[in-house]
Amino acid sequence: MHILVLGAGALGTLFGIRLAENNCQVSLISRNREHITKIREYGASLQELDGTEKTVSVPAYLDPEELPTSPDLVLVMVKSYDTEGAVYSIRDKCNANTLFLTLQNGIGNQENIEKHMDKQNILLGTTSQGATFLEPGRIRHGGNGAIVMGELNGENTQRLNDIAKIFGKAGFECSTSSSILDIIWHKLLINVGINALTGLLETQNGWLTKDEEAQKLCVEAVLEAVQVAKAQGITVPENPTREVFNVAGATSTNTSSMLQDIFKGKPTEIDAMNGAIVDIGNELGIRTTVNWTLTKLVKSKQNL
Repeated sequence: MHILVLGAGALGTLFGIRLAENNCQVSLISRNREHITKIREYGASLQELDGTEKTVSVPAYLDPEELPTSPDLVLVMVKSYDTEGAVYSIRDKCNANTLFLTLQNGIGNQENIEKHMDKQNILLGTTSQGATFLEPGRIRHGGNGAIVMGELNGENTQRLNDIAKIFGKAGFECSTSSSILDIIWHKLLINVGINALTGLLETQNGWLTKDEEAQKLCVEAVLEAVQVAKAQGITVPENPTREVFNVAGATSTNTSSMLQDIFKGKPTEIDAMNGAIVDIGNELGIRTTVNWTLTKLVKSKQNL
């Protein structure tokens, strides 16, 4: 199977290295010229959790036109705001059977892929794997976590199980779900509670378990998101705010993806997280005042 990692940042490169080690034909695409150049010259380097390091030869490209063959599976790993453009850029290199699997943050990615690809060829998923970009061509595995994937219609298909097995053989904890939208929303609730606040406060995740004022904002943001989720028929955890604080505590020394983007001066994925709650809430007539405020503050911070 030819797997194209569309968006070979830290996490995308991690998946690419592990899948290539498992005898998959893997291609990486990234707009980061330095990263691609280093991988082409020296291979892709991965520092493991125990400190050991390995380098794997993986074909890497800046331009989709350079791809030698059509991919069987496109693993969509770009930032949510780049999804539509990235998918459009490779559509002519795909064939009628090419599958798209998104493991991105937030919601709305499916709809952006659908603008250019057949809905029947899209799989949804989520992951809590962690990776950090050390330097061009070199990443660090930041932490293990589950991968869950599913069909849009909830069916347990052969193609879904085949892909899950490939990820499992590559060393990832991977499973399938008949209710993948619920799983994606569960992760969104956690992102809504953690990302914007840590980005604004410029603090590690653990601060949310210690500071009373931050906790109050976190709870209100999550409860607004729960209202929106339930209004769409999403099954939410029994105590979603407790889950958010459990994750914040378990990842207490982690720097959230949103704060990493802010430190790098890059756009954040706020529109696919808290901003998405606001947009859907407006459509449903649900007040999302806290998420609206957090969204506007993050956008203003990006403009500094």
